[in-house]
Amino acid sequence: MVHILLYDIKLQDAPETHWSPNTSKTRYTLNYKGIPYKTVWLAYSELSTEVPKLTKKESPITVPIIVDLLHDNTVVQDSWDIANYLEEAYPENPSVFNGNMGVHLFFYNYCDSKLLLTAFKISVFGILGKIGEDADYYRKSREDIFGMTLEEVVGDSASNEAELTTALEPIGKILNIFPYMSGEQAGWADLVLAAYFRLIVEGRPESFTSLVLNNTKAGDAFTTWWKRMEKYMRLEPPSHRERMIL
Repeated sequence: MVHILLYDIKLQDAPETHWSPNTSKTRYTLNYKGIPYKTVWLAYSELSTEVPKLTKKESPITVPIIVDLLHDNTVVQDSWDIANYLEEAYPENPSVFNGNMGVHLFFYNYCDSKLLLTAFKISVFGILGKIGEDADYYRKSREDIFGMTLEEVVGDSASNEAELTTALEPIGKILNIFPYMSGEQAGWADLVLAAYFRLIVEGRPESFTSLVLNNTKAGDAFTTWWKRMEKYMRLEPPSHRERMIL
C-alpha cells in the first residue's frame, strides 16, 4: 500500500532517473525509513503550474513535495521539512536523526555551502543534455538565478575539481574511521551526502569515479561507503531484511 506521493523532476531523455540532490534527499529518507511511496515525475516546465496546485499557497516553485496519503493527504515541501515531518508522522520507522538532529543539520549546511555549487558546476552540462525539450527553460531559469550564463557560472573545470577535492577531505577522514558519516549506522548526514553525489553521478559519471571513488587522500573510504549506501539509493525502499544489514 502506497503511503506517500513523492514529486520529483524527470529527465526527459533519461526517464525515471533520480538525479536532483533535493528530491534525492527525500527519496533516500523514505527508503531509509522503509515507507512505501509512489513517484510522480514532473517536467521542469510543469513545476509552475503543478506546485501551486499542491501547496495551495505562495511558496517556492520547487520540489521535493510529498503528499502523505496515510495522514489526511498532508502536503510538505522542502527536504529538511519533509525529513522532520516523517520523523514525527512515522515514529515507528527507523529515525534518520538518531537523536542527533543538530549534528545532522550542521553537516547538511556544510554540504550546502561546500559541495552543492561545486557539484552543480561539474555536472550541469551533463544534466542539461538529458533534460530534452525543457533544456532551454532550465538554462534560462538558472542563468536568471545566477545573473550570468551557465558557461560563466561553470568557469574553470580544474578549479571546480580542486574545490571538490578540498571539500571532501574532512569527509574522507571520517569515513576512514566510521562506516558512515553518522557513525556506526547510516543517518541523515549520509543520505544528504549521497544525494549530492547523485548529481555528479548522473551529470558527469567519470568525474565521480576519478574525484570521489578514486579519491587519493581517502583511499577506498568513499567506495566502501557508497556500496553500503546503495540500498537506499533506489526508486523504492529496500526490504526490511536489507535495511537491517548495516
